[in-house]
Amino acid sequence: MTAVDAVSVRRIALTRTVLAVVGALACLVFASASPYFLSVDNLINLLNDLAVVGIVAIPATFLLMAGQVDLTSGATAAFAGLVVALTSPQLGIIVAVLVAVATGAVVGLVNGLLVTVADVSSVAATFGSMSLLRGLAYLVPSGLAIYLPGFRALGNARPFLGLSLPFLIFLGLLILGGALSRSDIGGGCREIGILPAAERMAGRPARRGIVALFVASGLAASLVGLIRTSQLGTGLPTAAIGVEITVLTAVLLGGGRLNGGRGSVIGTSLALLVMTIIDNGLSLSNVTAYAGQVFHAALLIIALVIDRPLRRRRRAAPEDAG
Repeated sequence: MTAVDAVSVRRIALTRTVLAVVGALACLVFASASPYFLSVDNLINLLNDLAVVGIVAIPATFLLMAGQVDLTSGATAAFAGLVVALTSPQLGIIVAVLVAVATGAVVGLVNGLLVTVADVSSVAATFGSMSLLRGLAYLVPSGLAIYLPGFRALGNARPFLGLSLPFLIFLGLLILGGALSRSDIGGGCREIGILPAAERMAGRPARRGIVALFVASGLAASLVGLIRTSQLGTGLPTAAIGVEITVLTAVLLGGGRLNGGRGSVIGTSLALLVMTIIDNGLSLSNVTAYAGQVFHAALLIIALVIDRPLRRRRRAAPEDAG
């Protein structure tokens, strides 16, 4: 491990510690402010909210390690939810679910090919895809919600110790992501998410890996769309608005870098947990939901400002070493 990578590992470890302390303090504050914060029902709701965004955040962490960003998560989730709601009366629920999942995979594949083959920046490519998908989500059902009866288990079942199925799915992805970030994947992810810059786009295998990550992100987004549709009983054009901002903020606060090379699945999850705790606590304190949007946007700006000097020091390190 190089000296720069060793610094990155220490910085991620410090980030995890800070996030854990902030999360604990937030729990103490909100538990004192509201008697309902530590209730079983509220904690289950909190874990459900964490899981829905966390499912998308796991592949997003690996994408940012590779220097890529996917801004289509929320729009893909909304469109996938509408696909299952619109097609299930004709195709049956099982086939409709498969079509919705395939939709997410196709979106991810198109994004990956735009980035690796057409050489479009991931921000530009996925922003265009996001705008297209969100527009289709409003256009196809004429802006209306599509009712979907009989599809409640995915978002509401509690098969183990009272934990919801979405949270168990997120937990499985978290364990898998943590294991992968410590292994050597095609000459890529090592230690706790260090991905040497020279290996990020070197050769066809790396490009195939980036396409695969975009496909995984699309699949995760479609799963989130199915979960939300199951929880609400309807497909909504407005579903998952702002999810991409929340995810990007969590990945950066959790130790990721905007230009790639470093990230932490555990750090991302801790950051997301802290954000979810604060959102939940503010909601219990009767703070308007719009304040949550302001909070997430402000956190993203802070994360970007923090990331900028770190990138400067990273570029300066090889020169100083010489």
